[in-house]
Parts: sequence; C-alpha cells; structure tokens
Amino acid sequence: MQKLVYCTVRLKPELRSKLEKYARVFELGEESPAPDLAKVEVLMCGPITPQELDAMKNLELIQCVYAGVDALPWSHVREDVIVASNAGSNADAVAEHAFALLLAAAKRVVFFDSRIRGGNFEIVGESRMLHGRRICVLGLGAIGTRVAEIAKAFKMHVVGYGRSLRGAAPLDEFYTPDRVEDALRGCDYAVIALPLTKHTRGLINYQRLSLMRRDGILVNIGRAQIVVKEDLARFLRENPSFIYANDVWWSMQNPAEDSDVYSLPNTLSTPWVAGAASARETYEEMLRQAVENVVRYLRGEKPLNIVKHEDYR
Repeated sequence: MQKLVYCTVRLKPELRSKLEKYARVFELGEESPAPDLAKVEVLMCGPITPQELDAMKNLELIQCVYAGVDALPWSHVREDVIVASNAGSNADAVAEHAFALLLAAAKRVVFFDSRIRGGNFEIVGESRMLHGRRICVLGLGAIGTRVAEIAKAFKMHVVGYGRSLRGAAPLDEFYTPDRVEDALRGCDYAVIALPLTKHTRGLINYQRLSLMRRDGILVNIGRAQIVVKEDLARFLRENPSFIYANDVWWSMQNPAEDSDVYSLPNTLSTPWVAGAASARETYEEMLRQAVENVVRYLRGEKPLNIVKHEDYR
C-alpha cells in the first residue's frame, strides 16, 4: 500500500507526478473528497493548525515548504515524527535581499531618493564603504554562506558565527555560540541569517548591540525574535548613526505593533519579501526542493534538513 501524502500547498502537475510515482497524493483545495487525516503519513505544508496535527495519528514525516520551522505548533508534533525544514531552498534570493538592504543603508539610497522626489538635490552627509570593513555573518547555513560569499566579493573582512563551520564559507574568522560577543565586537556590519530556535531567541540584546560600531548597520533576514525589540528600539534612539535594516517582523498579523522600531529614522524596512514572496521563481524552487526531499523519504532514503525537536520545544 502506497503512503498518503497530504499537501497544504498546490503543486504544478510535474511536481505532483513526481510524488505520485511513490505515493497517493491529496492537495488541499482539490475537488475530490478530503482524506481522513488519521491516514496521512507524510505532510508537506506551509501553515498547519494544531487540530490538524492532532488528527494525523499515523504521521511519519513533516516536510515544511518554507525554510524555517519555528511556526510549527511544536507542542502538537509527536516525538517520533521526522521534521524536515526546507533550508537552502531560497538561499540566493534571501542573501541577495540582505545585500540590497545593506547597500541601500550604507549608500543612503532611500534617504536621497526621497529628497530628490521632493526636488532637493543637496548632498549632505557621507555614505559608507563596504570594501575592507568588518562584517559578522550570524548563521552559516546556506543563506549565511551565500552572504559570506557576496561579502568576500566586496573584499570585506568576514567574521562567521555558528554552531559549526560547515561547507566552504569564505571566512576570515569563525566563532562558536559561546563567543557571540567576540564575533560582534568592533564589527561595522552584521547580518542575521539564523533560524529561530530556543537557543537563538533574544540572542541580540542591548549589550551585544553595543559591541558593534556606533555607526554600524545590522541587517536581519532571519527572524525578528532573534533581536530583543525593546533593547533594539532603545539602542537605535540612543545611537542615531546606527541603522537597523530588516525584512522580518515580530508581529506579521498586526505590523503596527512594531511601529516603535520601524518609525525610527535610522531604520530601513521591507515587508518580509526576501524569500518566497520575492518572486514566483523563488517559491517554485522552494516547492521543487520540498518535493524532492519527500521523494527521498518515499524511496526509503534519509531526508535532508532534519531538525532537532529539542531546539524548538
């Protein structure tokens, strides 16, 4: 008997056919009767409710479509269920967006654009160089590694921070989690590319922000909750030359709750568009990689990007 795969996202026919070689497939929203959730063995999902997970008594694998898995209702995920993220599926898009934010902030693109639209062509202040400057890349997964590669192309001094030195990230220095202060100390710039886990939540507080240069730039394309919002707002008010450039938010349901940050003049913000929302081709690539990982499992192989339950509970 083939396994039952339940997709809460819609797939192109060619992707669905890859799954159907090995399993029965149901996509949320299709016209045929919905399956008995108790019979679902593989879940490929974006958002999912606690009630749906509770009903999946035979669930073996959760394959998330998005790179992060922090949004899963973890208290409803059984210990014996394999959970796979989609890490790396949007790495190029997110890394490019990180540097778009960094360059826009350093070169004061938005500042001058808004003035010119009002007819003001006066040149005031100075832009900042990237060449030779010290940048800390927090998180050395696929996105962080790509950020480090781009930084090296700008001939920056690249400091890496992460659990381990994986892959071939082009680093000048590397620091493990017990040395986050050393990684940030004296940096001109920093890019947060970490997942949100119980270990990274609140990692960047007032004291650690204070280790960077006062005219530094912090780019966040990881998760907002990695930064303590109240500490950040205080630091930005006290250090008007420091810039926080971000694409992630503490409250996506009600962004107005984050106005204490984005209303400050030394912030630069986009509405969570670095990854899947940036372009259709990025989302389709994420779906493709998610399907390929499910196929690995259905063929009896070990899935990629398995996450540790204890990091999220």
